[in-house]
Amino acid sequence: MPVLDADKPKIVFHAAMMSIQNFGFFVMYFAIWLATPAADVCAESRFAEGFMALTCFLVSFLCIGMGFGGYVDDGFTFPFYWIAHAVPAVGGYTTCTFLIPMARFSETGEACATLAPVVGSAVQAVYIVHAGLYWCYVCNMVSVTYFSFLKPTFGLKFKASICVALLALIEAIVFGAMAQYGVFAASPLPSASKKLFGMF
Repeated sequence: MPVLDADKPKIVFHAAMMSIQNFGFFVMYFAIWLATPAADVCAESRFAEGFMALTCFLVSFLCIGMGFGGYVDDGFTFPFYWIAHAVPAVGGYTTCTFLIPMARFSETGEACATLAPVVGSAVQAVYIVHAGLYWCYVCNMVSVTYFSFLKPTFGLKFKASICVALLALIEAIVFGAMAQYGVFAASPLPSASKKLFGMF
């Protein structure tokens, strides 16, 4: 069964969401990577930031290729770009979702953040957004795969309400785990003891 015409705008939407998210993370992590000091205590942080930045650049256009393959219902283009996208997505994006907090919140990562407080604060803030949106990214990828391949090939059907409920549950677990590991703790800014605007 070919891809339904009604599902093609959904494929475009989900692929666009993935691309915008990944290109945004490329820009943010690339800027942080360039600003991280060359000190030895920052080596792991620099590696994780650079790895994530370059991965996100690749994924930002490969996911468009995957969406294009689904949109035109091409039996070669979709699987080619699906695999080409999955390799850096799993090997880079997913790996960095663990590498970045391991680097930033390690003993050397804390020393690096103390050496460059603005960079340390930026990594922490960007990572919170990164971790929070990781499962949104995964859901968008699964949606493109569903509308482009699973639904037309196997006739599978899922209720959107169940998917949203699962996403909400997963996000609650992710943010709970982040709180347990101190991701939301005050960053080492020189004025960390004083609240910004009287609130933060």
